[in-house]
Amino acid sequence: MSLSFSAALSARSLEVDLELAGGETVAILGPNGAGKSTTIGILAGLLRPDTGFATLDGRSLFDFRGGTHKWMPPHARNVSLLAQDPLLFPHLTVRENVAFGPRSAGVSRARAHATADHWLDEVEASSLAGRKPAELSGGEAQRVAVARALATDPRLLLLDEPMAALDVTVAPLVRRVLRRVLHGRTVVIVTHDILDALVLADRVIVLNEGRIVDAGPTREVLERPRSRFAADLAGLNLLLGTRTATGMVTHDGDQVAVTDGVAPIGARVAAVIRPTAMTVGGAGSVRFEGTITDLEPRGDLIRIRVGTIAADVTPSVVADLDLAPGHRVALTAEPRDVTMYSLD
Repeated sequence: MSLSFSAALSARSLEVDLELAGGETVAILGPNGAGKSTTIGILAGLLRPDTGFATLDGRSLFDFRGGTHKWMPPHARNVSLLAQDPLLFPHLTVRENVAFGPRSAGVSRARAHATADHWLDEVEASSLAGRKPAELSGGEAQRVAVARALATDPRLLLLDEPMAALDVTVAPLVRRVLRRVLHGRTVVIVTHDILDALVLADRVIVLNEGRIVDAGPTREVLERPRSRFAADLAGLNLLLGTRTATGMVTHDGDQVAVTDGVAPIGARVAAVIRPTAMTVGGAGSVRFEGTITDLEPRGDLIRIRVGTIAADVTPSVVADLDLAPGHRVALTAEPRDVTMYSLD
């Protein structure tokens, strides 16, 4: 089951084109206000775009092109939406919640309950069947919500930050359940979590200000990002600029020595450096000078930020060099620690 989607919504500055192959999971990433939830809302039928179209497995969900005005209501799309909040019916048991979709479609009570039991087993929640939502933990409720979303056998499953409201100790179980039950399904997932993208998604799309700024296979986008947001998610320093005879010159005018010749001179290129490869001072020929804007704890390391460049160092380095916001420093790296790639 494949999805073709192209939509624009001027009120929210959105203009997105999206293609999904049947059985593919695509993660949509981006900062707050980028248009991620708006995209999901249009696909679910909760928002109407100004222009565009969407087809799901050959069926038109909407078409607002060239004077055409076709609109399929949400309940007829066979699209399921799973949001941050499980939104379970408080007066129904877990089994009845999951059976609600099939029952609404005219399935017999016995068959709907059998379907509910199947999906509760799939999400490891069979023991919860007789409980009410008020008796569930956050992770339990979200697993039940997953079962309810799948009980209708949707052609397209939309997940809007499904792990955002979960405790960090609970999220891994829900993520593991999703990885198993989403296999072979056509899925769009909105997330801020790089782990969700790595574990669940075949491809990644990065939105910013309503436009796609990066897209491709998940690992490729996160290892060779084209946008600052994707680089931040992957924990990489991103440099954008032009290829030179000795490396590249960034848009900020920094000369960066790179040994790999991946693009012709004058071509648009990007380069990434891991913060752990950066040192304060040091003899590295890749050098960025500036004022420390922030110090952030990162596990057993401290992240030093100088503009858009970050270095991860030990607390002893911070103490020995008396580093603090406002101090001027040089962050350096070796050319071998810089990975450059073409943007053309």
